[in-house]
Order: sequence, then C-alpha cells, then structure tokens
Amino acid sequence: MKKSFYKVVSMMLAVTLAFGLLTGCSSGKSGGPSKDAQFTWWIDNTDGAGTYYTDYSENMAVQYLNAQYWDTENHTLGTKENGKKLSLSFQVPITGSEADNFSTMIATGEYPDIMSLSYSSQSPQQLYQDGVLMDLTEYVEKYMPNYITVLNENPDLKQFTTVTDADGKDHYYALYAIADGVGEPWQGYMYRRDWVVKYAQPTEYIWDWNSDYVKQNGHPLYTPLAVAQEAGDYTGWTENPVTEFTFSQGDDPNNDWTDNVIFPSGKTEPYTISDWEWMMEGFSKALEEKGFAGDSNAYCLSLYYPGYMATGDLVSSFGGGGPAVYKNDQGKAAFGGTGSAFKTYLECMNNWYNKGWLDKKFETRSSDMFFQINPNGYNQGMVGIWCGGVGILGSSIRSTCTDAEDQKDAFVTGCSFPINDVYGDESNKYKEPDMMYQGGKIGATVGITTAAEGKDLEPLFSMLNYLQSYEGARIVAIGLDKEQYASMEFSPDYYASNGIDCAYTIENRGDGVDTYVQAVDASSELSPAIRGQRLLSRALCGNREKGYLFDRGYAKVTQSAIESWLAYTSTAQVLDYPSLMDDEQSALNSKVGAYIEDYMSMSVPALIKNGLSDWDNYCKKLNKYGPEKITEIYQELFDKYNINLNQ
Repeated sequence: MKKSFYKVVSMMLAVTLAFGLLTGCSSGKSGGPSKDAQFTWWIDNTDGAGTYYTDYSENMAVQYLNAQYWDTENHTLGTKENGKKLSLSFQVPITGSEADNFSTMIATGEYPDIMSLSYSSQSPQQLYQDGVLMDLTEYVEKYMPNYITVLNENPDLKQFTTVTDADGKDHYYALYAIADGVGEPWQGYMYRRDWVVKYAQPTEYIWDWNSDYVKQNGHPLYTPLAVAQEAGDYTGWTENPVTEFTFSQGDDPNNDWTDNVIFPSGKTEPYTISDWEWMMEGFSKALEEKGFAGDSNAYCLSLYYPGYMATGDLVSSFGGGGPAVYKNDQGKAAFGGTGSAFKTYLECMNNWYNKGWLDKKFETRSSDMFFQINPNGYNQGMVGIWCGGVGILGSSIRSTCTDAEDQKDAFVTGCSFPINDVYGDESNKYKEPDMMYQGGKIGATVGITTAAEGKDLEPLFSMLNYLQSYEGARIVAIGLDKEQYASMEFSPDYYASNGIDCAYTIENRGDGVDTYVQAVDASSELSPAIRGQRLLSRALCGNREKGYLFDRGYAKVTQSAIESWLAYTSTAQVLDYPSLMDDEQSALNSKVGAYIEDYMSMSVPALIKNGLSDWDNYCKKLNKYGPEKITEIYQELFDKYNINLNQ
C-alpha cells in the first residue's frame, strides 16, 4: 500500500527527537507519596529492547528520579525535610498498536493523567478545547522557570509552543522538548567506499582549493572536469598527485580503515554531483565485473518510489528548496514542484536513468521506507549509493554479501548531499542544499490531561523543571554521573551488571569546551536502558556554542557519517507550520496537498524514465490543483507571526 510521505516524515521526526517521558515508584515525605501525587503516564515505547525490562520504571534514570524529593518552592531537587515525593506509573501499548491505542483513549475518555502526544492527530489546543488536556499556564509560569528560559532562548518557536488569546495572554496546553541544536541524525546517504577504491579511476586533475580563484568563488572556473578540458582552461584545477588508490583496513575496519582516495572535487569525501557521477562510473564497473548487471536489485543509486523526497534532500542540491512547499531565500513561502530546481533535478535523474545508474524498478518499491529501499540489494552488496541507518555502516554487510571479495572487504561510509556543479544554469549550481529530512528544534510533546485535575501537581512540575536544567537534561540524554549513581541502590542495576559506575565523565580537552564522554556506545541496546530517553527535558544535541560536546563512543566510521549528514542545515523546511493552521486552513492544506502529492507521485517517475519533453504539460496539470492555495496559507502564517525566515 502506498504510504503518504508526510505521515512517514512526521513519524520519523517524532522518532528522531523522542525526548519524552518517565516514571517509577518511590517513597515520599513521610515514607511515600501522597495518593494525590500518584500519576499514570502513557508512553509509546519502553526502550527496553526486549532485553533489559518491560516496565519503564526499571530504567536507571527513572529509578533515580523517582527516589528523589522535590523542592516545590525552588522547583528542583529537594531533601526529605523540604521536599515531596512523586509516584508515576506507565501505560504502554503493544508494539504496532500505538496509534489505535491512542485514538481509543481519546474516543472513550479513558486516558491517563499524562500522555505523550506523538500519535495525536489533533493539536494540544484542540485537545484542550475537547476537554482532554489541561491548560498548564498557571503551573508552567509558577513552577517551570527553566522551561520559560529555554523558550526565551528560542523566540522563533513561541508560536509553536504557546497559544495567544484575544487579550494577548499566552497559554501553554502542552510541554515540548526543545533542542539546543540540530538533532543527531540516525540515517543518511551512504556508499560503497571499497568499490570507489577498487573501481573508480583517479582523475588527471582535481579542484585546487589553494588557488585564488577557488578561494574566492568556491569552485573552478569550469566544471565538471570534462568542460574544463573542452575549454582548455584549467583555472581552479590542479594535477592530481594520486595515480592509484589503495586501502588498509587493519584489525578493526570500522575504526582502522584508511585509503588515499581523492575525488574530482579535491576532497576525500564526495562533495559535488560530478563526484557522485565519477563514483557511479566505478560502481557500474563493479556491478559488471561481479556479475550483478542483470539483477534488478543491483544498481548504482537507490531512489524513493515517487522519484523524489518531499522533504527536499537530493532535490535541494539543484538550487535549494524542495518539491513541495518551502521557505525560499527571500523568506517567502514557495512551491517547488514546478520550479527550476526540481526541473534540473529531474534532468539529472533522467540522465542517470539513461546511463543505467538508477534502480530501474524504483517506482515499484512503494512498500519500502525511504531509509530501507531494496534492503536485499544493499545487504547483499549489490547497490552503490543508498539511504540507510547507522547500523549498516562500516563492515556490517560483509556477512550478507554474495560476492566472495565483498565478504572480505565491503565497507560502507556516509556522505553529505552533493552540490550541483553540472546541471542547469547558474541559479542551480554551486548552492548548498537547504532542505532535507532533519530533526527540528521541537521534539517530543507531552500533555497533562483533565484526569490529573485536583491532584498534587507541584512535585510533578518541579521535577519537569529540573529536567530543563543542563544537570537534569544530562540524565535524559546520557544517564547518571558517578555521584548520582552512588547516591542510592538500584534494582535492577544495569550499571553494575555491565561494569560501569557512571554513564559519562566530563573532560576538558584543551579547547575550553566540556566533552561528555559516554561510557556506553550510544547506538547500543544498553544505552536507552541507562538514560531517560523518554523523559521530557531540554534536548541536548552537543553544541560548542553552548559550551559542551558529546563523545558517544561511536566507531570512527559512524562518527564520520554523522558529521557528513550534519554538513548542511534544513533552513527551508516548513514541517512545523501546519500546527499553526486553523481548521479551515488545515482542511484546505490537507485536501490540496493530497491531490498534489498523488499527482506528482504518479507523474514524476515517467519524467525520470522518459525525459522532460512533457514538462510543460505536467506543470499545467499540476497547477490546476492550486498549489498557490497552499503557499498563500503558509505566507499568511509567516506574516501573522512576523517570522523573519532569513534568520
């Protein structure tokens, strides 16, 4: 069944920044919490991985927080003498039934005190108006000064996190996890580095990054190399010192792999469209030599089934923006489905299709998620470039490769979106991508329901305020430090059973910035069991400007991929704005957007396969659906909230 990409993206974004919930049992000021301080909390995942626990109250961070006293006057950790206890229990749906379970709760009115809103189809304001959620304004303003500080640090998010009434009063109907940077990506483009070493031939010339022309313009006078050769003008180019590629993988390829690859752009990683084309020439040789050429699962580049990503991604490499609604570089709402960048992207894809580089069956893979397109193909070592998760980086696919040599040497590395230096005119070239699937600054959303009315909310909000401090947020993002762990007994104790006495240490490595060195690889199943990933907090991303960074213990190949995926920031994205629409705007946006999405997903594959001779007719038909109706809605929102989209 064909999936709405927007629904997939909404789900993925919820996963990307799921910093949302907590609980457990504890003892109170006089031996236990009062009955009025006992709450039930609905979360959509326990993070136990089926290995450590099924009850989230056994999570190490939750055990710690539920053993504390909460100072309700100063809204932070307290003592037995001045604090109150809190007891929270969890309600967790069966995996796969989350959306149905949430809908059933709302429909029946049998909901818990606190809920993650990750599966809600209604805004917090709508849920408040329907009598589901409480108005939290009084409690936020009185008990959550840290949260107010976070919001004040992000004034551009005010319209997404509060609702202003006719009298100018701001209301809080939900609490949000606000990130202090770009969230760490868990997926991105990756490619067969070993095939580049073995099958790509070093070019005679490469970009000269030390030349005055490239320093001033960011690229040579003529690109790609074939154009410079034809013009006989190598301004900004220099002779390639490497004439043969070699590699060494050591005892631990994921940390020890080295090679001497230099791309035509003069960089050690793919940087431009011509770099990608150069790679795919090598990949074609690999597929032919290994006998994969006739296999429909074997090709150079995977493509999402509509022929594009609605979030921009590779489309954005051809002049910025995306194929749907986006913020252009003048700060205005624009529609990209009939624009120059999208047309240039399609010209490139058509050329690649004709060269045999694209998946010939891409439009038939509608059941594949965008980060798992044709998994049999890439796991068996038959794909050159694809979008995937961190788990298949490095040497991991060797065990499933069908080729004997690949079983020994296969090596997958991440790469950033390329900069177009080949197709279109100057408006389409040499521009950094600015719209892509990327975690936004607003993460998990939590609402407190009317079931909690009349209960003692002071300790709850004091705890939530503590988690908005950097000290509290580290419990969510990493886990407990040595002092916190030593302060109490845990049962079960996943620190002791795994030989650690803290989740992290803080080092200053001579650059004036604190580095949080994690004791456990953040990609391991143990990591979420020792940190409070489901707790609502200030979301820590590792921000040098904020004075700290993370050392998550990743393998070198994983860390390198993450850095590549963070090369560009998605400033043109508008995924948060539908939450600001009124009912009429929302209905029109959904209706017109569905028509446009259906038409494009049916029409674009033909343009990629057959060429753009039908482009004008495609645009004419698409415009009949009225994309300007959608851009007008977004522009109204930009104007209403006086949003300066250039900042």
